[in-house]
Amino acid sequence: MTAAKTPLAKVFKVENRLAKLARSPGGKTVEEAVTSAEQRIESVRERCVAALALKAEQLAETAAGDRDALASETLDGLYNISNAIFGVAGVYGLEALAEAACSLCDLLHGFRNGETVNWSAVDVHVDGIRLLATGRVDGASEGAASVLEGLRRVRARFVPVVI
Repeated sequence: MTAAKTPLAKVFKVENRLAKLARSPGGKTVEEAVTSAEQRIESVRERCVAALALKAEQLAETAAGDRDALASETLDGLYNISNAIFGVAGVYGLEALAEAACSLCDLLHGFRNGETVNWSAVDVHVDGIRLLATGRVDGASEGAASVLEGLRRVRARFVPVVI
């Protein structure tokens, strides 16, 4: 038996265009890139902040959805909307709204992991977020501080404190 002659493997060198671009001179400095990004974010501020009220209403509609058979879908929808509100509020420095949305996310996380859902706790958070997102309570006012304190107390009943 003679060994079959196998052809030699051909090796091709592939040009990495991204690496080549990264090494080439020109482009923006880090400072220029950050400034440019901040300007783009600021240019859509009005639209994004206005959308928060719509997201809050969407949150309320989702919360009014199925609370029995498809509760996991309702919880997932609530979490996703609340997380979106948290992201936009955080970017634009709406601290009270961001905290309220984060609090709801924490609460929902526990419920999504098998804890019995307390819909009253969810509803209180949704109402607080709606008040803050629609401007009925100014985020820097005593009213906002009161809303947040109430949400903290509600969340503390259901979410264990991690030290």
